[in-house]
Amino acid sequence: MTDPAAPRRPFRLDARVTGSVLCAAGLLLSSFPWLLAGAVGLELLAAAFWVWARAAEDRTEQLKRWGWLRRPAAAMWLAAGIEAVVSRTGTPPGLPPLAALGPLRWIQAAALVWAGLELLAASPFARPFSDRPGPLHDLGPWLPVLLPSAGFALLWRHAARWAGVPEMRQVALFLLFLTAVLGALRAFSRKRLVASLRWLVVVDSSLAACLVALNVVPRDASLLLWVGACGGRAMLLAGELRGSAPRRTYLSHRLWSLSSWLTTASLSWPLLISLGFGRPGVAHLGYAVVAAFVVALSCWVTVRRLVEAPERRTMVRRESAVPFHQLAALLTILVGPAGLVLVWWSGFRLEWPAWALGLAPALVTGAVAWWLQRHPETFRVVPLESTSGAARGVAAAAFRSVVGVERRAVALLIGLGRALIAPSRDLHTGDAQEYLLFLVGLSVLALVLPLLR
Repeated sequence: MTDPAAPRRPFRLDARVTGSVLCAAGLLLSSFPWLLAGAVGLELLAAAFWVWARAAEDRTEQLKRWGWLRRPAAAMWLAAGIEAVVSRTGTPPGLPPLAALGPLRWIQAAALVWAGLELLAASPFARPFSDRPGPLHDLGPWLPVLLPSAGFALLWRHAARWAGVPEMRQVALFLLFLTAVLGALRAFSRKRLVASLRWLVVVDSSLAACLVALNVVPRDASLLLWVGACGGRAMLLAGELRGSAPRRTYLSHRLWSLSSWLTTASLSWPLLISLGFGRPGVAHLGYAVVAAFVVALSCWVTVRRLVEAPERRTMVRRESAVPFHQLAALLTILVGPAGLVLVWWSGFRLEWPAWALGLAPALVTGAVAWWLQRHPETFRVVPLESTSGAARGVAAAAFRSVVGVERRAVALLIGLGRALIAPSRDLHTGDAQEYLLFLVGLSVLALVLPLLR
């Protein structure tokens, strides 16, 4: 029995459970079609990472590392506010609808693109977050997978609000393809499979978001193709964190290699066909070459890096009665072709040689990687280890160079902005009360000037 005189410990919420509940609620709300629900969902997602970071041993570093998650939530609040203003006020009298709502729609599209791309690691402010594990101790290496998933869900759900604005669509496509290239290079440069899988999730989400932006396949089909690719990576990463279970047996290893290869090919096939042989306004030879490079490098990493992990224990671990890893691999194998069936059913044109060229990057690269994995003695003349090490170094240097250029460009823009607003800051002495009076004066002037016209 407990001593009644002993002081009771105050009730404290477990950070792991609290963060998990907040994260699950945030992801659920982000999938709703309402902008307000998306804003609240991103706030809850940021709060989940804040709770986990507060409970970490290196809390100061973790809080600084994941504090940027408030920016996508702020962008979503801006988009939700514009939606509320437009729905309440409507078009002012005497103005055509385009002139009245055009700037607001443009700002709303920019806010949505900002929020989605930042979660997809397509913003220079938050580019390399997949290099770092999350703040939770046990699930830290897996947590960064949630952020690209939330970014794609946001762009997919609200595609009608941002993909219809041509300027935002072009900006989003450029940043998405750049992110796909950088993600593929980073996945190739990382030696550990766990880090490579996190970056491949970024690559798959970027390619799927490009499908959404181009609007060449039904939205349900793009969602199914993304679920097959990114869901397979997430399950493979979860199994990898539990003792490399998907690679312990020969059958499981082969199934996961085939699953990852097939889902990448399924996701990229309609994208490559549309970019190379699509209608005017969609076809883009430069983007087609970039996408082919990304797909080839992703398939190489997927098949070549996923090697069988032999059992090294004296006592072989007990296998479960139901082979969950094999069933998960079979499920992802079926999801990719199911998405292609929806694409074909919607009337997507498959003509020769478009369908063959669209499949060539994934098929050829994956086949070569598969052959080298099973027959390593074929190219024994070439020192593959040193060659692959040099190639990884080149990929890492290219990634760091582009990220460095982006950061310098952002710093230059921030410096120019501060220089432009410096005269307004010099109008007062720095006292908070005087600055507040200055803002009140400007507000009154803004109200009076229209009356004097």
